[in-house]
Amino acid sequence: METKGNQFILNVNKTDFVDSGTYTAIIDNGIEKLEVPVKMNVGVKPKVEAAKPANELSCVIGQDTQISWKFSGVEKPQITWLFNGQPLPTNERYQITETEDGISTLSIKTVELTDKGVYTAKATNAVGEVEAKTTLNIAGIKPVLTNDLEATLQATKGESMTIKLSASGTPKPEVVWMRGNDELAPSDRIQVSGPTSEGDDTYTITILNVQPEDQGDYSAKITNVGGSLKSKKCKVTVTKSPVFVGKLTAQEVKQGETAVFEAKIDGYPAPKITWLLNGKPLTAKEGAQVEFNAATGDAKLSIAKVDLQQHSGIVTCRLENAHESQEETARLDILAAPLITTQLSKTEETVSGKDVTLRVVVRGSPRPEARWFHNDTPIAPENTTYDEEKSEYQLLIKGTTVSAHEGTYKVILKNDLGESESTPCTLTVLEPVKLTK
Repeated sequence: METKGNQFILNVNKTDFVDSGTYTAIIDNGIEKLEVPVKMNVGVKPKVEAAKPANELSCVIGQDTQISWKFSGVEKPQITWLFNGQPLPTNERYQITETEDGISTLSIKTVELTDKGVYTAKATNAVGEVEAKTTLNIAGIKPVLTNDLEATLQATKGESMTIKLSASGTPKPEVVWMRGNDELAPSDRIQVSGPTSEGDDTYTITILNVQPEDQGDYSAKITNVGGSLKSKKCKVTVTKSPVFVGKLTAQEVKQGETAVFEAKIDGYPAPKITWLLNGKPLTAKEGAQVEFNAATGDAKLSIAKVDLQQHSGIVTCRLENAHESQEETARLDILAAPLITTQLSKTEETVSGKDVTLRVVVRGSPRPEARWFHNDTPIAPENTTYDEEKSEYQLLIKGTTVSAHEGTYKVILKNDLGESESTPCTLTVLEPVKLTK
């Protein structure tokens, strides 16, 4: 025991458990006596019962794991857990248990990436404290392709296409889609989807309204914390059978003017376009000029100085590419005033009582109406006919007689664009010779 001023100090060297108890200091100055009790407990500082107070632990994401440390000490130490130096978060996935022999266990359910870090178990009692640290690393199962991309895919221009693959891994991998070296980001036209349920491992990319510029080599990069890999390449080609978006319409064009036919087409590769008239290809010799804008799909046929005989009929637009062919037709009518190509004979002779037919060949569109005259007097239409194949107008005169039928004949042809009058034809009716006695 030693004294320092007013302090009285009792030193107990090499304490042992038997030294535990209550010590009383009796202070007496002859006038008054004072007793001061002091309780002393002999304890042992906490100790980590391990070779080293630090270690590392790895866990696959999504699985459960446990971290355990054993401590000793007298009095029994209190154990608290820290995460990255901070109190352990309140989380239903964390559970702490402790055994009588001093083992404290932290259980973590369904490990997440955010659980990666340093976990500290801190043991404290009245005579000291000690720490044990575990570094938790989160591992993953490297992605595996269970269904790779198809080697080729043929898409139709203007429609949608979908490319898909199947990949497993823990955690579920992320997929980045590529065309060539360019990453494809979702947009109004590009839709990307991944697994939607626990057992699903399908990843897709869908491109709406496919266009030729969407052609190329597509691939996917599959990644999670466990690693990454690349898919095979899928070569996408875009095609479309030729179709008429805007169809031909029939045309009526006046003689000598220009006829124009227009069509709007689609197809990829751009189709070969052939224009035909009455089944025969049109050339510059017929005055034909063709135009095609591949960017807009506008096709145009122009025929200059149309002629009734040369250009009337059926116009055909034929589309051809490697996949299919299509045709569209429309009628071309040439509007022309009547034109007599074969006139009436200047003279005709017949024997009285016989029939005679007068003929004139006329072209014109719409088809001209014919009015026949005898000595400038209109003839009733009962005996007039029209041969469509020959474009021939005919007048049949039955049972000719000198008095009724001899004279001058003509025909006037008329349509909406004009009229034409034939040259006159003089009909002579011969009477047979009669013998008298």
